[in-house]
Amino acid sequence: MRDASEVAADLEYLGPDSVAPLTDQQLVLFSEIWPELLTFLREQARNPERNRGYAESSIPTVARRIIQGHQYQWSHGQVTVDLSPGQADAFVHALNDNEVTTTAGEPYAEGSKRKFCEAIAAYFRYREIEWEPPIRFGSGDGALSSDPFTMEERELLMQATFEFNSPPNYKSVSPEERDRWNAYIAQRKGVKKTEIGPSDWDRLQQDWEVPALISTALDIGPRAELISRLTTGLVNFAEEEIQIPSEIAVKNNQEWDCELSSRSVRLLERWFEQRENTKKYDDSKRIWLNRVGNPHHSGTLNTLLRNLLAEAEITSSGRRLTWHSIRHSTGMYVYKQKEDISWVAEVLRHQSLEAARKYAHPTPESKTDLIESLQRGDI
Repeated sequence: MRDASEVAADLEYLGPDSVAPLTDQQLVLFSEIWPELLTFLREQARNPERNRGYAESSIPTVARRIIQGHQYQWSHGQVTVDLSPGQADAFVHALNDNEVTTTAGEPYAEGSKRKFCEAIAAYFRYREIEWEPPIRFGSGDGALSSDPFTMEERELLMQATFEFNSPPNYKSVSPEERDRWNAYIAQRKGVKKTEIGPSDWDRLQQDWEVPALISTALDIGPRAELISRLTTGLVNFAEEEIQIPSEIAVKNNQEWDCELSSRSVRLLERWFEQRENTKKYDDSKRIWLNRVGNPHHSGTLNTLLRNLLAEAEITSSGRRLTWHSIRHSTGMYVYKQKEDISWVAEVLRHQSLEAARKYAHPTPESKTDLIESLQRGDI
């Protein structure tokens, strides 16, 4: 049997130092994954549907960018074989904050930061995991990764949660349609299709999980990573707030109290009652889990959002609408109401006013009002 140094030495484009934090067992697993990943990069990574990969000359650079994402994770005490979507998000934020630098200690150029994101996205395509970078890098400063929702779209999104995947009346459908719905409900509940009956249909029509999630998100504008960390004990119903301890805060080390609207409080109360009788939450304190019972991440939340957008018939109209669009719109409308950057920083939990400044711009409605005023000659 070869020792760890021999295994590490055989990793294409990597040296033993590149994977030094891995244990011997982890290194064996990594040595099995790495060649498969490189094959994927060569043959499919750019467009899996059309079997188009990177040019051979690009493979070493793409591979090194992927391993840098892993190394950032390892340097922060999370030594695992696989990179998670949340850890990838943290790496992108570190790129944006210039915490990850070149070997000369210089910040990466915007184009290089963008290519890091493309490489990490290729890695997640290999693992068949949906992931979108939380920041979009261009020719200037790190830009917000999304366009904001309008106030009307925010409400349409909320209303769509009450119709989302809600079955029709059990008795009014054909046997074939009933069978399809039974299969869907069984998948959601994690049981056999034969165990599904009319009561399960009625319960799904009164599902509070997604309404509570979206209403809370519209209030506090959480990053995807924060959603994955929230637990039931953090909700203070008496004070109508979610209390964020420093150990789960994203991108800062402070405690925060996030105010909730009365609507979110009512929905969370109903969801907590329902949650007690939902099987996938039996061994978890997290407020929300994804369909298969794992913590949410940017990929699963973006999939949920796309389904809600379709239900609400909200079109992008050339915009980039992602989970971060909720956060973007929350910050934008806070600034519209208060005209004070510090309020944006407080609501979105920014440690610096500079970070909050990206959200301080006119709303779509303000732009429309301005143009109408120009046409009327009011200005």
